[in-house]
Amino acid sequence: MFKYWLFLHFAGISIWVGSLLAVAIILIVMKKHLGSKELSTIVKKMTRVVNTLVHPSAFFVLLSGIFMIISMNFGDSSKPFYLEFMERIGGVTVLFTIIAVSIFGRRVVKKLNALEKEGSVITHPGSINTYITMMLVSVLLVLAVIFVVSFRF
Repeated sequence: MFKYWLFLHFAGISIWVGSLLAVAIILIVMKKHLGSKELSTIVKKMTRVVNTLVHPSAFFVLLSGIFMIISMNFGDSSKPFYLEFMERIGGVTVLFTIIAVSIFGRRVVKKLNALEKEGSVITHPGSINTYITMMLVSVLLVLAVIFVVSFRF
């Protein structure tokens, strides 16, 4: 059963990080050309993609990690540092991703909706920059956890 959860854990991580990177890169390229209603609609759809792909896969990574730690059955003995790091920092990373990316994605959508209602030229609001930053910070945190776990520090 452990191998099944490990496979699903890796699949969830790849969907999580891959989606975050892909959307962040697309938004970086698109924010230079924002100015039309069509592009703002695409940006709003990109935030929905993040909500439908990233959040469930991040939560699934947390869930599968919990099941793997439980199946290792350490009992009263202490866990190695890399497992403690993965458990604590990985869990915080999942929660950070779900909370921060959701909040800042919502701000981007609200700002674009407000600009559309005003009828003003839709330039890239600063909230897109913070949204991209939150996604990239999440990716860096995931890569840090992967680095520590893969070298078994």
